[in-house]
Amino acid sequence: MTLVAALTPILVLSAISAYLDATRGMDDRRANLLLVADASLDGVEQSINEATLMLTLQRDDLARRRCKKVFNILQDRIVPLANVARFDTEGVATCSAASDPGWSLPDPENNARLKRGEKTVRSETYFSDRSGEWLFAILMRLENEEGAFAGSAGLELRTEQLASLMHADALPDGVEVALLDDRGESFGSKRFAKVDPDWVSSVANAESAELFVLTAEDGESLDVVIQPVGPGNVFAAISRKSPGLWSDFTLRPVRSIGLPLVTFSVALLAVWIAIDSLVLRWLSRLTRTVRVYGAGRYQFKAGDTFDKAPDEISKLAHAMDVMAKDIDERDKDLKLAIASRDEAVREIHHRVKNNLQIVTSFLNLQGRQLRDPEAKAAISAARHRIDALAIVHQTLYQNERLEQVRLEPFLSVLVTHLSEALGMDESHVEIVQTYADVERLADDAIPMALFIVEAVTNAMKYAFGPAGGQIRISLGVDVDGTTLVISDNGRGFDPSTTSETENGGGLGSKLMTAFSRQLSAELTVDASIDCGCRVTLFMPRNA
Repeated sequence: MTLVAALTPILVLSAISAYLDATRGMDDRRANLLLVADASLDGVEQSINEATLMLTLQRDDLARRRCKKVFNILQDRIVPLANVARFDTEGVATCSAASDPGWSLPDPENNARLKRGEKTVRSETYFSDRSGEWLFAILMRLENEEGAFAGSAGLELRTEQLASLMHADALPDGVEVALLDDRGESFGSKRFAKVDPDWVSSVANAESAELFVLTAEDGESLDVVIQPVGPGNVFAAISRKSPGLWSDFTLRPVRSIGLPLVTFSVALLAVWIAIDSLVLRWLSRLTRTVRVYGAGRYQFKAGDTFDKAPDEISKLAHAMDVMAKDIDERDKDLKLAIASRDEAVREIHHRVKNNLQIVTSFLNLQGRQLRDPEAKAAISAARHRIDALAIVHQTLYQNERLEQVRLEPFLSVLVTHLSEALGMDESHVEIVQTYADVERLADDAIPMALFIVEAVTNAMKYAFGPAGGQIRISLGVDVDGTTLVISDNGRGFDPSTTSETENGGGLGSKLMTAFSRQLSAELTVDASIDCGCRVTLFMPRNA
């Protein structure tokens, strides 16, 4: 980088010099074309100026509509002359030497310019249906005795004949001169039929010659200098082939920057080769070694492969070997500790599950001794809740990952057990389960399990008659979070008229609300008479 910084100013100065050389080359190309074309443009300018002068001298006769007389006088003196005409204030010909009167000026704007006070106007080239030729008009304002606009007098010149006035024999080989109008249409050129109108507009605004590079139809590159021909809308296009790759115009800027650029490149190449052999090759090998260690293969020994490396890199490689050995030893110790911890946690879950089953057995024994139906129902509900906790702990100690629980098998086991405990088959109640394969934190498993127990128990207690019905449980996941839905097609209820202890206000509903808060979830209960009940628990992704 130091070498690059040192050489960069030289390279920048060379680039500036090359740019200036290229600019000078473009100026030289333009000047050379203008120099060889000046003589050929004299005939065109002289013819246009002479036509303007003759129009001035014959203005009074034209004002009196003596068009044919004026045409006979001028046709031998102005070679490109095509017609002489006199126009009224609206631009309609009142007399015309080469055709019947009654035709209008091709561009009304020219007549408008004369109305505004311009003395002489040159038109754009236009195609005349009267003569079947491309023409160019010079118009002169006519005034009455009070000085008001009284119409105009005009000469029409053949554009092709104007272009032929350029002296081809005075041009060097390869140089061509043609005429252009405002639209870029070319007259007298064998190389191109049109140029970009923006080029012509640029020259008209600058009122000086400019050089452009044109790609001809045959793919040939041309230098084209566009130059105004006097005031008005006529321009000359002087063209020749663009200089080749090995011309002085091209080689001049190349020489300015070429040698410094070659020197710059050779110096960078030499430095790069030296750095690659001394540093980069060994750094690349160190990078591969780090990736091997990153993959956990700490037994790999890299130090011996760096014996021929620079001393600093060799020492770094040996230090990495020592580091990898230390990490390997600590990694083994940590894995053993984690395995021991996981085994202990699984044993705890197993014992908790066994203890909960003992509690369930005690509750069964106690329930058989009771005669009060409400007491027996309370004992049964408590047993279901404890069974749910036992299933959670059983799932945790059977799972490989203690911190996560796969909900699909966990909920399937829980609901199947609950179905048997509540006697759904005997009550003619069908349960339908649909679960997405999703994992949740183990801390969420207990409140979710207890929520399902309360919702399904409520449905069994209040929703169905002797004919039974159906309970549907679904678990879905989307980008927003996890949704648990428990619905039935039972008798339903009206939340606005339900008593404190029925459906909406009993212990089960209070517990469901508490579990939803523990999960940071949104609880929604939709119910109506004869349309069943639907309980929705939405757990946001970031909750």
